[in-house]
Amino acid sequence: MTTTTTALLQGQLAHHSALPLRATLGSAMLYHGITKLQPEGLEQTSQVFEKLGIKPGRTWALLTGWTEVAAGVLSLLGIGTRVAAVSVLVTQAVAIAKVHGPNGFDIQQGGYEYNLSLIAAALGLLLGGPGGLSVHEALQPRKLSRLARLRRHTVSPRRELLTQLFA
Repeated sequence: MTTTTTALLQGQLAHHSALPLRATLGSAMLYHGITKLQPEGLEQTSQVFEKLGIKPGRTWALLTGWTEVAAGVLSLLGIGTRVAAVSVLVTQAVAIAKVHGPNGFDIQQGGYEYNLSLIAAALGLLLGGPGGLSVHEALQPRKLSRLARLRRHTVSPRRELLTQLFA
């Protein structure tokens, strides 16, 4: 391959690199959220929350479950990815602070190893956005450079910020 072809291929691959991250994080969050929302899971999570001092346990269990489901769906679809990433960061920070932190790093000892992996994935999506293979990308009009859009006054700085936030 020529250098130009290799560079183009690398650019295309980089543009799609968020997909495996979104799929992994999204499926994990969707699974955990659905588990919390099922009757047995909701009861168990509510009791755990109450014991940890997160009250009312049932309300917080429902909110956590729905937040995880929403984060999972948004991540999988690739829309609202940054909002989903922030919700993952919050839920996992609480999980580490209230449950896993005192147990150390090792997941086999109930530690925060897995939570840290979810945080790393969420940070990657927060910083990089949803990538090329996403609903967000499919809904975007043909892209002009940011400078060209601002010059043509087709996109206000506020709208540009909101577009990036909800990517």
